[in-house]
Amino acid sequence: MTDYIAQYENPRFRFEREESERLAASLADGACIEDGVMRWESNNNVVPEDVARFAAYLGHPIDLDASRAARDADLKVLLEAYRRAAPHDSAEARFERRAAFGPGVEVVDVLSGRRYRT
Repeated sequence: MTDYIAQYENPRFRFEREESERLAASLADGACIEDGVMRWESNNNVVPEDVARFAAYLGHPIDLDASRAARDADLKVLLEAYRRAAPHDSAEARFERRAAFGPGVEVVDVLSGRRYRT
């Protein structure tokens, strides 16, 4: 997590201030706020926590608690869709796991929770 506020107020390096200023411009031009939740206009994703804090610091009317709840809800929907669409085990996938981890190892897909043997 990046502390954009500290980089904006007291940058240690020039690029930190430039990055924070670039983000501030992106928030002004490329984000929208609805019910206190800031989302990127390009993909409708809720901005990350550190970006939301920076937006609040800049004076945008953002509700950090509502943003966190919206981000968690979006993540839940995304993970459920991933788990439904996750491909089943194939010979090619087994071959790749065996090559990467060695034979006889249990590999866990942390997003779907599926366990595979190599």
